[in-house]
Amino acid sequence: MPLLALALAAPAGAAEGGVPRADRATAKGADAPQQPSSGEAGADDALARAKRTGEPVEVLTMRSESADVFAQPDGSLEAREYLRPVRTRVGDEWKSVDTELVRTTDRGVAPKAVTNRTVFSGGGDGPMVRLSKAGRELSFDWPGKLPEPTLSGDTATYADVLPDVDLRLTASADGYQSLVVVKTPEAAQDERLAKLRLGLDATGLDVSETEAGGLAATDAGSGGTVFEAATPVMWDSSEGPQEGSPSSRAAMSEAPPERGEPGAGDSGRLAPVGVEVGSDGEELLLTPDAEVLKGEETVYPVFIDPQWYSPRASAWTMASKYWSGSPQWKFNGKKDEGLGYCGWDYCAPHDTKRLFYRIPVSKFAGKSILSAEFVVRNTWSASCDKRSVELWQTKDISSSTTWN
Repeated sequence: MPLLALALAAPAGAAEGGVPRADRATAKGADAPQQPSSGEAGADDALARAKRTGEPVEVLTMRSESADVFAQPDGSLEAREYLRPVRTRVGDEWKSVDTELVRTTDRGVAPKAVTNRTVFSGGGDGPMVRLSKAGRELSFDWPGKLPEPTLSGDTATYADVLPDVDLRLTASADGYQSLVVVKTPEAAQDERLAKLRLGLDATGLDVSETEAGGLAATDAGSGGTVFEAATPVMWDSSEGPQEGSPSSRAAMSEAPPERGEPGAGDSGRLAPVGVEVGSDGEELLLTPDAEVLKGEETVYPVFIDPQWYSPRASAWTMASKYWSGSPQWKFNGKKDEGLGYCGWDYCAPHDTKRLFYRIPVSKFAGKSILSAEFVVRNTWSASCDKRSVELWQTKDISSSTTWN
């Protein structure tokens, strides 16, 4: 998980906000926040204790879902701003985000600790998913009774919700992704897939389409966005054109990963999914692209999302040269994404990808910044040869950002 780490000069009475600079040990495990052995309520007390003990001390009043601040023995503050939430309030205490699904006492399925209340169906009648925040709730119903799900980590799989069609719900720190998995050409002919109709219930919310082709659930009183969904997309399992040769493998650092199921940016066939909120506000209609769903060149399975989440100041996306007009907002639910040009013969389609991250820094306005560090973890490399990675400041990103 990318993060921004800064060292700040800390005069007495420094304003609160921010997060701790990554040392080499924590940078390797950036998915989990550093856990201090003890902390102090305010910055002044924490700075005094850090000077006395010679050890960093967390400023607990500056802790948030996606930020830490530590007082340093030299009198500075080190701040870390995470791209995604790393903790959440459970009662009166902070707990690390844990998206592993467990069964609830009311026959539902829920992640252990996330920033919104997220509950998936445990099977049978009732909502497919309920998403709640600050007294506002958004829920969707599958058009039919759901089977009992199979749980694996953060994902609940409902097998054969239609013949040879599975439904997958995956929890995230601040929302969830749904995937309708169409496994065969015969399944794709089901008329119910031509326009998926989900029951919609919004308590205290108004749900509408956005200009970019996504969805927004706004507070009926204040008008603020509580939940949102980028433009839904669908893709098949085709590989797309290749330009490389078998000799491309020569300098690989290790055997390439097995292809497995492709993400949206790895498929040879990708298209947006049409969205429409019913006139009565009680139905969400998803219209898959017919050519991708059941075209002659379609390779199964076919995957149809969308994903819902709470809007945040931080964000990330990928721009694909091959899919130059298609947004890949928040990696379309993937946990990581490729960077640079992949011309190896196992890469399909061959593509050049750029990654973009938005990390809020307005809280540091007026502060004296002693140093700054951007940390991102490289999960796999195709080549043993040394390659440089460049970090550039760009204009802002949005759910409609593409290569074009």
